Amino acid sequence: MGREGDRPVRRVWSRRNPFRRRTDVLEGWVTFGAVTVFALGGTAAAWASAAAVHEELSSRSAERQRTTAVLLEDAPPLTMLRGDAWSGGEVTTRVRWRDADGRAHTGRTPVSAGLLKGAEAEIWTDAAGRHAVDPPPPAGDTGVQSAVAAGGAAGVVGCLVFGSRTVVRVRLDRRRAAEWGRDWARVEPHWRQGSAGPSER
Repeated sequence: MGREGDRPVRRVWSRRNPFRRRTDVLEGWVTFGAVTVFALGGTAAAWASAAAVHEELSSRSAERQRTTAVLLEDAPPLTMLRGDAWSGGEVTTRVRWRDADGRAHTGRTPVSAGLLKGAEAEIWTDAAGRHAVDPPPPAGDTGVQSAVAAGGAAGVVGCLVFGSRTVVRVRLDRRRAAEWGRDWARVEPHWRQGSAGPSER
């Protein structure tokens, strides 16, 4: 075969394709626009979401401080029935601590399991030292949550963009089908006459 026969089939919306229609060109531009919007908008949304989550978690960590507390009761041992095995080896116990001004405060907070009454334990409090709070998330968790937020934001943008592209394509397919139907209605009579056998002429 010659060089013309060796060429791959041109894309439907290529300018050199004699069967190209305006709907095919429009679909090509819609696809190009969807990919461009997803690349730019998805990246921007992912970056903004990750930055917001990282800032939120970092601010929470900055609002906490470690202090030494005294147990007011024995810390119970770990038990599978209470699900303590999933708490990182800590159980909730009543403790007492003092803030920077020397005022005493009491509350319940996680401490290492098995500690006895009167033992000291490191706990987390708010910036003023008045309330016991949960420990800040580990640095690794901050990165994971930021990555999850970025992926979720990019996924939402992708669903919106390519979902809209699908809606446009369905409408273009219907329009193409109608155009092909009209063209066939014009061509069919001539095609039948040209392909009729001798007995039919």
